[in-house]
Amino acid sequence: METLPRPAPDDPLLLTQRWLDEAAAATRINPWAMALATVSADGIPAVRFVLLKSLAADQRFIVFYTNYGSRKARELDATGRAAGVLYWHESGRQLRFEGPVGRSPDDESDAYFATRAEPSQLNAWASEQSQPIASPDDMAGQLETRRREFDDCDSIPRPTHWGGYRLGLDSIEFWVSGDDRFHERLRYRQTGSGWSSVWLQP
Repeated sequence: METLPRPAPDDPLLLTQRWLDEAAAATRINPWAMALATVSADGIPAVRFVLLKSLAADQRFIVFYTNYGSRKARELDATGRAAGVLYWHESGRQLRFEGPVGRSPDDESDAYFATRAEPSQLNAWASEQSQPIASPDDMAGQLETRRREFDDCDSIPRPTHWGGYRLGLDSIEFWVSGDDRFHERLRYRQTGSGWSSVWLQP
């Protein structure tokens, strides 16, 4: 059975990066799939999966991307807070994040968008995420319209309604599955320029 490091490391970000790297090496499909929890202005919670794209350990935030017109984006913009969790069945690990959230700088979103495959770039233009549509078949027409629009372009620019978010790491929790549900939990919270840690009962 795996155990968490003893004593607890002073800084959780090296362990965070190691877990992400090990998941990427061992998990076949979407190793960085993160359940993202938001809440509306009137207190209604919602959760969905996004792809965690990067960890900026030196600045203590993670980055994911979405349509700025989506429900999640509206709730992120309204409350400025979010929580995320990754779970890897293969290793029996969970990694939880909580903190403030804000939109990424335009140049950061532009740089990432340029790395996406052309079909994904076109989909970002074609989809008005979370908006009603008569039938899924109608998306093919919207996609073809966008494809023709960019036929003569050397590169497809990022639409202004699509981009990144930075989720600040106020709290990081490591969870390891144990025998007979005797799990291990270690939570960190930011304290000024450093971190405080506490072991939690399963």
